[in-house]
Amino acid sequence: MKGTDMKTRGLTGLIAIGLLASLGWAQELPTEIDADRVPATRTGGDCIVRNATVLTASHGRLEETDLLIENGKITQIGTDLEAPAGMVEIDAEGKYVIPGIIDCHSHMAISGGVNEGTQIITAEVSIRDTVRNNDLTIYRALAGGVTSANLLHGSANAIGGQNAVIKLKYLQPVAEMLIPDAPEGIKFALGENPKQSNFGRGGSRYPATRMGVEVVLRRAFTEGREYLDRWSKYAADRSRGLNVPEPRRDLRLETIGKILRGEMRVHCHSYRADEILMLVRLAEEFGFRVATFQHVLEGYKVAPEIAKHGAGGSTFSDWWAYKFEAYDAIPYNAALMTRAGVNVSLNSDSGELIRRLYHEAAKGMRYGGLSEEESLRLVTLNPAMQLGIDHRTGSIDIGKDADLAIFNGNPLSVYSHCEMTLIEGEVYFERVERRPRYETPLRKIEEVVADIVTKVAGQPVRDSSSEGPIVAIRGATIHPVSRPTIERGNVLIRGNRIVGVGDVAIPANAKVIAADGLHVYPGLIDSGTSVGLTEVGSVRGTVDSSELGDANPELRTWLALNPDSEIIPVTRMGGITSVISRPSGGLLAGQASLVNLNGWTTEQMVLEEAAALVCSFPNVAVDKKWKDDKRVKELAEWFAKARRYAEIRDEAERRGDDPGPANLRLEALVPYARGERPVLLGVTRQKQIADAVEFGKEHGLDLILEGCAEAWKVADILAENDVPCIVGPILAAPRERYDPYDAAYFNCAVLEEAGVRFAIQTSDGSNSRNLHHHAGMAAAFGLSKEGALRAITLSAAEIFGVDDLVGSIDVGKRANLIVTDGDPLEFATQLHGLYIDGRSVPLESKHTKLYERYMKRLAEEGAVRPQGAASGGGPR
Repeated sequence: MKGTDMKTRGLTGLIAIGLLASLGWAQELPTEIDADRVPATRTGGDCIVRNATVLTASHGRLEETDLLIENGKITQIGTDLEAPAGMVEIDAEGKYVIPGIIDCHSHMAISGGVNEGTQIITAEVSIRDTVRNNDLTIYRALAGGVTSANLLHGSANAIGGQNAVIKLKYLQPVAEMLIPDAPEGIKFALGENPKQSNFGRGGSRYPATRMGVEVVLRRAFTEGREYLDRWSKYAADRSRGLNVPEPRRDLRLETIGKILRGEMRVHCHSYRADEILMLVRLAEEFGFRVATFQHVLEGYKVAPEIAKHGAGGSTFSDWWAYKFEAYDAIPYNAALMTRAGVNVSLNSDSGELIRRLYHEAAKGMRYGGLSEEESLRLVTLNPAMQLGIDHRTGSIDIGKDADLAIFNGNPLSVYSHCEMTLIEGEVYFERVERRPRYETPLRKIEEVVADIVTKVAGQPVRDSSSEGPIVAIRGATIHPVSRPTIERGNVLIRGNRIVGVGDVAIPANAKVIAADGLHVYPGLIDSGTSVGLTEVGSVRGTVDSSELGDANPELRTWLALNPDSEIIPVTRMGGITSVISRPSGGLLAGQASLVNLNGWTTEQMVLEEAAALVCSFPNVAVDKKWKDDKRVKELAEWFAKARRYAEIRDEAERRGDDPGPANLRLEALVPYARGERPVLLGVTRQKQIADAVEFGKEHGLDLILEGCAEAWKVADILAENDVPCIVGPILAAPRERYDPYDAAYFNCAVLEEAGVRFAIQTSDGSNSRNLHHHAGMAAAFGLSKEGALRAITLSAAEIFGVDDLVGSIDVGKRANLIVTDGDPLEFATQLHGLYIDGRSVPLESKHTKLYERYMKRLAEEGAVRPQGAASGGGPR
């Protein structure tokens, strides 16, 4: 979107705020415009950072350290440094300073689109010609500690356009953003994108296969070599005094010539191992080296070959299964390639993910056991090396540019956030907390605990297994969630139930699981996902989440769940034992089900067949009344029809008359229309949420709101009407340009403070396993740690009315438990045990199996580099 369009959008949004305020909403809500984004602290490139914990990314951790910055450069590192009189001092006591984060694959700050997709080769075009300085993504990335980025052409072409490497100097002249001595680069792409696999019935241009992509590249390199030969011959002839005509200049072949001469770095979009090796062979045949394989999701399969070639790998931390060529992607990819000696970075390829690359780096510790410094390098020094800018940035060393990010805690902790970002010593981001505050106090945790204990004690136990052997988890720190933590306690399991918690005796014949030094938590619950309904997002035959038509209330999710889906064990490895799996699409999508993530059949997995009716509530314009909206009227009429249908059939039954043929659609709707079961209304925007609350009241619905991105703007309305919210995804960008940059992150904190009941969902399928990350991010921006854990355990169960079954560690509940070596929301925490319905579930998945298989390959071939060893690869 061009700058003028963005200004128009921002103005429209501010007008909308005014309209909502006139209707009684949005009063005193915080906004964030460009004037608010100007840091209060200005240094002019000269300052001293005092008393920080410095993670250098090159030579370890330095405690209580000062950094002296002069003329934009780091000039001294030490303790109690003397600063020139009058120099700006930045107090970083208790805080962490890291090198500015570098994203090796971004498409932000580009005008007019990122793909010149009309031809299979467009090497002559350049992103440098379209860089813009007012893309709000720049500022929001700065708020995540990002200081530099590699702006790449899209992946529609086998050989796309040339790149631009920039510093994120928001609203400064573009000439000042471009890094002048960054080596030139160009985007290549392999696989499904250049062969247009997901373009409906197929693309409109050659090639349509990976074979064709190889031919296109070979032809281009051949023509490029011939082009260079013509110019070499011309130069030789001229040197001999021959009067020969100059060859015709060709901008495309001139660019390819730079590649062949090693003057331009190739950054190649790639997924599968076979295509990665194809380009390695082709590059070596034509005498050049690939700088980075981008995404490189199967890089772990051919890591030794990538390392030998000298290429780097810039990958996602854990994205997978969104299309078929990503189905073998594993979160251990970065660690495996690192161990093989590949220089690895993590990239975003996203205007949202770029805001939290520091958390993506932390996943290196969780998946593959990278050290703190190795993990940090994934988003600092390693991408700097890949882009050839490590002489000036990427680590905290004397003489380098003072590109720094200051965090309130260890940036590899889920609970940390960025406080300040500097580029060349000048402050470009300074955090100001803008979340609205409510005087309504949150109930004391003691009151909540007392209510839950009373409620649990009075509930019947369903399908309790009163006989059979006991399994005892002994000596663990138990976190019931429903009451305070129990130190060195025991959990007793018989059948599928918890039969003892705390300081309880272990029967002599019990099977004992020693858990000394470990922690036991309730299994996590994702309150909104498509797990079990979707396998590979782009492969229609594996997607059963959305039906044709606008009204399908009779659809039941649990009947379409695939117990053998590879997504399920991957999700379990995130500590998730139960999910609300739900359909999507249309006004009335169908009925969501609560399912356990283990079982031979769906009958064994399902806990609640009809957990909620999933509906989409229309978003009515701010100047319109919801009752006058056509789509709202249609939704209202469905509920009215169901009530009339039920009344007619009830009356016929009382009279002993024939009620007539059954209408399955209305039959399914009846309990929801009567308020006997919860209705899950999908909402996003401020007015939409308020309208939905009124709609639910008017129609007597047992209402739950889902999505709720702007719930923070109407928290008082939600609290007053006691309407619970399923919030998420938390890992999302703000809805409006004028919203505070961290609005999606602090949303839950506002709800907690206002007294709104809420749970957290991922609204994802393949990456539901990152539920802990969503909750942790909310905690990093104001939600209490207790509230974050509760939002993915007991609160979720309460909202769906299944807290007699799951959500906490209490006698009589299903034995859905996880055993960990620490806080389950932290990235470095490892899972040591998993119980679903009392059964110990193997800690394995498609991902762990592939990791073990290819780690074995590295070991057998002697290609494993020790932890902490410097990674090679990538031109310097």
